[in-house]
Amino acid sequence: MKKPLSFCLLIITFFTTQMLSAQDTTIVKKRGIIPDYVNFQLAGNIGSGSIGAGYYLNPVRSLCLDGIYGYSPAFRTGRAIHNIVLRLTYYPYTFDLPRDYTLRPLVSLAVSKQIADSDRTFSRLPKNYPEGYYAPNAFRLHLDLGITLKRDLSKTRFIKAIELYANTTTNEMYVTYYFRSKIVDFTDIFSMAIGINLYLFE
Repeated sequence: MKKPLSFCLLIITFFTTQMLSAQDTTIVKKRGIIPDYVNFQLAGNIGSGSIGAGYYLNPVRSLCLDGIYGYSPAFRTGRAIHNIVLRLTYYPYTFDLPRDYTLRPLVSLAVSKQIADSDRTFSRLPKNYPEGYYAPNAFRLHLDLGITLKRDLSKTRFIKAIELYANTTTNEMYVTYYFRSKIVDFTDIFSMAIGINLYLFE
């Protein structure tokens, strides 16, 4: 189970090297699958760490779609957990700040598929359980609320902009726990995440 973590480290090393060694390289965007940005995130209910790439969906860049892979190692969760995530993010406002900074609130909806080395995570109820005994729990619906701080860089650099973000997140399973259990507080269903977006195209 060390391979996913090694892969993430390899990708991070690659982009860091490119950022340092190709500062004066101009990239011409062509049609294809090259993403507008890549991102790295810590925590947030999709893994201890995650890596992804995203695309803007409209000309004003207020709507974007990310594909993400998240990983939680066994020493943190008991069993290694992999997450495949599709996340849609909307930025309702953009606030321009001095020195090429911008501030943007965000709201995200995401769907994740959890793959774990455990018989307790399943898309369909195992045959050894009675029908309806457990609800399938491998899929999650996530809601994120957060804020970003973006800094535009030179258009000739490999990395055109850097954006830091923080959000609070929950999912439908935690919300269900809140309504069904008297011992779960409202604040218990939320967790925090921090991350960075590195923009390849602006």
